[in-house]
Amino acid sequence: MKRQPTQKMSARRWLTPVLLGALVAPLTACMDDEDQTNSNTVAFSAPQSDCFWVGPYVKENDGFNFAYPDSGAIYWSAAYRLPEDGSYITLEADFPYSRYISYNSYRANTTPAQALTDRDISPENGSVNPFVGGNARNGEQRRYEISVRSRMPPADPATGPTNTLFDATAAAGDEAVLLYRNYVPNEGADITGDVGLPRVTLHLADGSTVQGDEACGALSAGSEPLSIPLVPADTYEFHRNNFEPARDTPAFRATYGIPFLLQCDYRGDCSDNPERDTAFYANADNQYLYSFLNREIGEVAVIRMRIPEIPKTQEGQDFFSDSGELRYWSMCQNEFYSQAVKECLYDEQVTANPDGFVTIVTSKPEDRPGNANEDCGVGFLPWPDNGDGFSFVEGRTDDLNSSFLIMRNMLPADDFDEAVQNTQTAGDEAEVLGEFLPRARYMSRSEFEGLGCDAYLSLPYNNL
Repeated sequence: MKRQPTQKMSARRWLTPVLLGALVAPLTACMDDEDQTNSNTVAFSAPQSDCFWVGPYVKENDGFNFAYPDSGAIYWSAAYRLPEDGSYITLEADFPYSRYISYNSYRANTTPAQALTDRDISPENGSVNPFVGGNARNGEQRRYEISVRSRMPPADPATGPTNTLFDATAAAGDEAVLLYRNYVPNEGADITGDVGLPRVTLHLADGSTVQGDEACGALSAGSEPLSIPLVPADTYEFHRNNFEPARDTPAFRATYGIPFLLQCDYRGDCSDNPERDTAFYANADNQYLYSFLNREIGEVAVIRMRIPEIPKTQEGQDFFSDSGELRYWSMCQNEFYSQAVKECLYDEQVTANPDGFVTIVTSKPEDRPGNANEDCGVGFLPWPDNGDGFSFVEGRTDDLNSSFLIMRNMLPADDFDEAVQNTQTAGDEAEVLGEFLPRARYMSRSEFEGLGCDAYLSLPYNNL
């Protein structure tokens, strides 16, 4: 039976360890063999400690598709309590064969406290960090170790100690939450980027250490998915029944938190100047745009925009380039209430049209125009099966016409002024992003098909 959204989680959001193991084992079979998880000849000092990590949070893993995940990424969480003052943990791993990794710690309200990002992690002696510009991406010597300690992070993380993440707890015994993210593994690599999950060692105040399952027990490491707060069901139903957040011309807004979203998109009052407050275990290296869509306005939504330059990595490129404007870009179709993702398109999956803009169509799969395909230079995003996903709460029904579109910008270059990260006040998105701001219009399937295989010629960006 599902719990009400005023409680932390629904029964739909957990799996027993047995079921989870049965599901994840085929995906991470290489983790069962020491030689396969690590091609480096240097032995790990810590044994495998998969008991520390819960996941993966991916749409294919039933019960783990929430908190608006990105289908171009894989996530694992760890919830634990340090057993005594003066204790801390270390995480030992190889840098994966992928586009990006990070560790994020979180406050109790699910907002990010600190991110320790791949490029900022110093490798072990003799190893290379493959996420630093110009470095080789595919060498075997790629070991690193970070420490995770109890307290709030410094206001400027750059002033803190190297390879250290602070978990935003006040004292031993407080629950801490970490998320480990791996984006775009190389083609042919497994979901960990062919290196397995980071291995935990608990360091006690007397200098002794505990590892493996014993460490997980001493840390009271949880085995269930994270708990995510939801908008109370009655509050959401009131807004849904009385207001329509989708506009005839879709509006794309930067995120400033759910209270402002309800005020602005539903009630039409966008006059405040709210502080940015991105919760739901968001990634501190990302910022987001969103738009509500509704099929009652049109069965097909067509989106055009420029996509920033990114470092291509998926095909196992030999060297890492940090000359792009973003590290990662994506656009995802989501269920607003359940937070589930239907599908995403990320940067390397979308091809610009000859005019330099991309074209993306989103609709129900059965309404997909015949020319919404790669050969015609059109990306396709399927509409969420459950619309807004409100049936996640027992006794409530879905609005199948509704969807929630999210665009991510990750790690913009210092001189890329058009990043979402540079928005400051609600309503300045067009001024800041310029042609990198999505523009969209509704059409019927037949109307879009009537534009032929060069649909972009009839959809100039400035006329949408």
